[in-house]
Amino acid sequence: MNRLRVPDPKTSLVAFAAAVFVFHHLPVLAGDWVDLVTPLAVVGAAALVLASLEPSPVVVVVALGAAVAYVDGHGIHLAANSVDNLHPTGAVGDKAHFWDERFGHFEWHAGWFALLAAFCLAEARRPTTISSRATVGVLVLLGFSLFTNTVEGGTWPLELGATAAFMAWAVAASRPLLRVVASSFAIGATLIGIWAIWHGGVPQFSQLGWL
Repeated sequence: MNRLRVPDPKTSLVAFAAAVFVFHHLPVLAGDWVDLVTPLAVVGAAALVLASLEPSPVVVVVALGAAVAYVDGHGIHLAANSVDNLHPTGAVGDKAHFWDERFGHFEWHAGWFALLAAFCLAEARRPTTISSRATVGVLVLLGFSLFTNTVEGGTWPLELGATAAFMAWAVAASRPLLRVVASSFAIGATLIGIWAIWHGGVPQFSQLGWL
């Protein structure tokens, strides 16, 4: 029986960045029903990245925990957002807003960041190379997504903290995939800074009527 072929790490990482970019933005255009596919697409792409890096059992456990947080947080966000749309005011609306904008977003994005950390941990066991084209693709797709999602989600402080952690990690252990992930966070943080200077704070796009 032929062994299932797994894409190489750079291809898998680009696929993950593309899945995040598409499915974290598409619901704005197509409606919340598309968001039902988001966890399947993003976690599935994350599994490809990890499979290509042949992670240790410890990293697999970290990745599973991250995936659970991602899926759980996303599900809470999606359900609470639907309730909030129906009951935007009153006790029900207040509770829905909390579970969507506060708990759901932070758990969802913490799981997302932890998946990226799992990739970087796995890379330590299997050093890899990433082409210039793949690097640019990941930086653009992931960096922009980190900006838009954390600004609209109100999780930009989490993004800034993760940027500091990943950049310090990349300095201490200079590896290609780790450097690309850390640089993506740095791009997101830079765009958040520009946004904050422009608006005198970090308002959500929806608060400005952009969505």
